[in-house]
Amino acid sequence: MADHPLLPRDPHRLPDPGQWFGPDAERHLLDRPRFCPMCGKALDRGLTSESWAGDERVFLTWCPHCSWTGNIVRFEHAVIDEPEH
Repeated sequence: MADHPLLPRDPHRLPDPGQWFGPDAERHLLDRPRFCPMCGKALDRGLTSESWAGDERVFLTWCPHCSWTGNIVRFEHAVIDEPEH
């Protein structure tokens, strides 16, 4: 596929969809955290590494702006109790 001259080069080239890890690489790029939960700035130049713990997808994340490092876990459903005021 030829690159379109009016579009910028894609910095996140995906592997060939036929590769065994192709679907996982695509999901990682679509689901990875975009903003730091501490300072709210973009994680474009940060580090995001994905691992799995059972069914949970865990993103080890480092923010280049505030140096926050921690895990961000994606989940389908959350139940949160609010204490009495």
